[in-house]
This record gives sequence, C-alpha cells and structure tokens, in this order.
Amino acid sequence: MAAPPDGDEAEAEALATMLAAAERGDVSATPQLFATLYRELHRVARRQLHFNAGGLTIGATTLLHEAYLDLSQRDLAFPDQNRFFAYAARAMRGLIVDYVRERRAA
Repeated sequence: MAAPPDGDEAEAEALATMLAAAERGDVSATPQLFATLYRELHRVARRQLHFNAGGLTIGATTLLHEAYLDLSQRDLAFPDQNRFFAYAARAMRGLIVDYVRERRAA
C-alpha cells in the first residue's frame, strides 16, 4: 500500500495494518486507526492552508473537520491510501476556495 503524504514507509505500513485489523472487526484497532488518520489528515490540512490560503483566518483543525463533514456525507470508496489522501486534499482545496469566495463577497 502506498504511503500517506509526507509519511514514511513505516507509518504507511502501520496504517495499512490498522486498517486491515479494523476491517476484520478488531474493535481495538479503531481508536488507533482514527488517531493515525486524524494526524495524517491534519498534516494534509496544514499543507493545503500553507500553499492555498495565505493570510486566511481558517485553521487546519477547522479545515479538517469541515472536510470530514463533506466526505462523510458522500458514499465513497477508495482503492488505496493515495487516492483517499488525494481526494481529501482536493476536498480541502475546494473548501478553501469556498471560504475565500465567501470572505470576498462579504
């Protein structure tokens, strides 16, 4: 499985192992999987803000939570980690664009 953005190979392997355990029904893997995914998605959010939203008042945590709400309302399936993180980054960029448009309209 491919590595998450800016993650090393060991993190990608750990994420894949946790995901497989959660898919098998191992409830003890779920909190650890959530924490790892949250950390990686927060990193993606910080990077998106750095490259796409200079000077905006929105924070990485808010962006991550808004992206999660957007993603959770859709019936999506991702064949691998790269596509999941790429889609999440694209959703975050879209939210930044919406935020900028809203601020300029005000």
